[in-house]
Amino acid sequence: MSKTLNSIREQIDTLDNKIHDLLIKRAEIVVKIGEEKRKSKARIIQPDREAVMVRRLLERHKGPLPREAVVRIWRELVGAVSLLQTNLKIVVNVPEGDSGLAYWGMAKDYFSSVLPMQKAGNPLAALAMVREEDSVFAVLPWPEDNQKNPWWGYLLDETSDESMRIIARLPLGDRAHDEPNSEHRALVVARLKYEPTGMDRSFLALEVAEGISRARIIDKAEALGLTALSLHTCPGINPGKKLHLLEVDDYVDPEKEVHEKLIESLDDSSGRAICLGGYPVPPVYEDKVGKNAVAEKSEKKTA
Repeated sequence: MSKTLNSIREQIDTLDNKIHDLLIKRAEIVVKIGEEKRKSKARIIQPDREAVMVRRLLERHKGPLPREAVVRIWRELVGAVSLLQTNLKIVVNVPEGDSGLAYWGMAKDYFSSVLPMQKAGNPLAALAMVREEDSVFAVLPWPEDNQKNPWWGYLLDETSDESMRIIARLPLGDRAHDEPNSEHRALVVARLKYEPTGMDRSFLALEVAEGISRARIIDKAEALGLTALSLHTCPGINPGKKLHLLEVDDYVDPEKEVHEKLIESLDDSSGRAICLGGYPVPPVYEDKVGKNAVAEKSEKKTA
């Protein structure tokens, strides 16, 4: 073995030791933070701060390590040290078929491989576990049109200060060259208020008369300054009603009653709407990895 290779490996060993020492130190500080939060009765779990942290790391990142790898490393770290602050549990709705594995994998990537997770056969069972405090987070399928009894429709009845709300989207980031696929996206629900991160998307759930069109809902929302990204429509739980889940580009503050103004503009006195939370705008991973990255580098050298 060459002396150069031995020297490089020694450098790596030294760096590994330094990284490990910093991880140990970070975990000790996290324990102290948890103690202070409990004393001041502050929220132990802060997904909004975690999203801001990931953005900061991506902004300063450089070098050959893919941006997606940076995010996964830090999500694993955040999930692992969360166990030091509180006894987090996650329930994942795992549909039958191959897509179920995708949901489980996305949950592992976001919450880390060390946090305890369990499966639920359907979304309502997962929501019940969060409502009854048997779990802190529920990972649920991305909404689709024409679903009977969609899980998000039941959140319209959540009106207390500790209501279940959407607080994250999975996966946390998007690859620039992948086509979006609803089967491979999910939403995270918890009994937490969704706090703004500076770059957000929000959900408004509406139960309105069947005669109110989707186009009218989008037009009225835009008149209130809301930019619609998607609108999912399902049969209503109550007769003569339809459920709509409107995704908008920006943070919607539930205290500003935008959802109530939307109902008023639709002229439906028996309609109702509620802000269901949201998620941070996902980072886009521009890096090409594997064979694509090697090919790109070769092309640049040739040029």
